[in-house]
Amino acid sequence: MNNNLALAYVLKLLAIRDYSEYELRCKLQAKAFSAQEIEDVIATCQAKNWQNDLRFCEHFLLSRVQKGYGLQRIKQEMLQKGIQNEILQHTLAQNEIDWFVLAKQTLSKKFPYYMEEKDLKIKQKMWRYLYSRGFSQEEISALFKEYD
Repeated sequence: MNNNLALAYVLKLLAIRDYSEYELRCKLQAKAFSAQEIEDVIATCQAKNWQNDLRFCEHFLLSRVQKGYGLQRIKQEMLQKGIQNEILQHTLAQNEIDWFVLAKQTLSKKFPYYMEEKDLKIKQKMWRYLYSRGFSQEEISALFKEYD
């Protein structure tokens, strides 16, 4: 009986967006479903390919790239969502992303005239902005060296 409730709840969630297995487990635990019910529902969803961590990882990666986030931030968020490192590495290998170009696009969106900026405090602000978005120090310094 409760398996039907748990399955209905998970299908309602998955109808809105993809979730990782870990996220679904947490949501089901928060609703006080038993461990056996959670296992059964997740196994059913995975068997019918309603829930797939690889697909979730691909969608999440592309959505974060479109929002201008760097590799470090995306990796951190994926780990928080329970994505295994092997799945993440596979997804990154499938989607060849030029992180330098993405950093440049992200910076020019927030600071359209960043190339003409000479003030050190503003440059530090731009550096912190990119770093907080998850870009590596190497990508950021290469971006700044490009126009200095």
